[in-house]
Amino acid sequence: MKSIIINRYFLKKLGFTIAVSSILFNISTAQITEKRTTTIQLSFYKKANISKTIVGTVKAKNEEGKFLPAINAKVNFYLVNNNAQTFLKAAYTNKAGKANIILPENLPLDTGHCFTIAAKIENDKVFEDAVEELRYKEANLELKLAPYDTSRIAKAVLKTIGKNGEVIPVQDVEIKFYVKRLFGFMPAAEDYTLATDENGEASFTYPKDIMGDTAGILTVVARIDDNELFGNMEYQAVTAWGTVLLKEKEPFPRALWEPYAPLPLIITIAVLFGGVWFTYLIIFYSLYKIKKEKSDEQIEFEAIIKQ
Repeated sequence: MKSIIINRYFLKKLGFTIAVSSILFNISTAQITEKRTTTIQLSFYKKANISKTIVGTVKAKNEEGKFLPAINAKVNFYLVNNNAQTFLKAAYTNKAGKANIILPENLPLDTGHCFTIAAKIENDKVFEDAVEELRYKEANLELKLAPYDTSRIAKAVLKTIGKNGEVIPVQDVEIKFYVKRLFGFMPAAEDYTLATDENGEASFTYPKDIMGDTAGILTVVARIDDNELFGNMEYQAVTAWGTVLLKEKEPFPRALWEPYAPLPLIITIAVLFGGVWFTYLIIFYSLYKIKKEKSDEQIEFEAIIKQ
């Protein structure tokens, strides 16, 4: 009877342990499988060399409910045409939450002469599924200038494709003019933004005091930023419109009135002080020899007396 009671006690305790373990396992599993809410934002960039780049910026919600850049999220890019999707390439997001790919040079266009790109996060272990589509119109931006024109006029020309496939100018699009520097682009003037006219042109006069390199060469830039129809477009051109950069003189010249003295003066002073210290060394050495000789004579004299 006693053993039956003990067995029942252990069975109840075992059942309780199993139940608690099951609950904890289910909670931990739910926490592991819970995915983060995710969003994707797409941007399109086109440069003068006809390179086309699509950039997906991925953000995910953290435990505090804030959307932060999602790191190492796999983004699949698709080309959308006639309701059909063609896989292009996959890319992983960096520390800024950005993933990008280079698009093919020739993209299939719809009836409005636009192309559509889709970006998706699919079956990810950490991030929820998300999708975003981008549709932009095909266009071309050029920058025309005469490299040695003293008037320094840069003419940006924006053209697109019409309904019948003809090339037509685009009016009322803002174009910004910059000068390329080591760490980015510097506005070419205080008012550096112009809108294209009926010919799709925007003519900007570059100031004459912009610093170039040692030959007066600089890189001028025309850009379209975040346009609803065309995205981001850029054209760069090298010209000799810059002010010649003079070589900087010796930053620490040697002269009597400069922080660094001339070398002849330094050598002269070094020789003089060296001669003085050399004389001191000879005197000290002579005194040492005299003292040593006296000590030797004293020892010999004491030895003679002892005899």
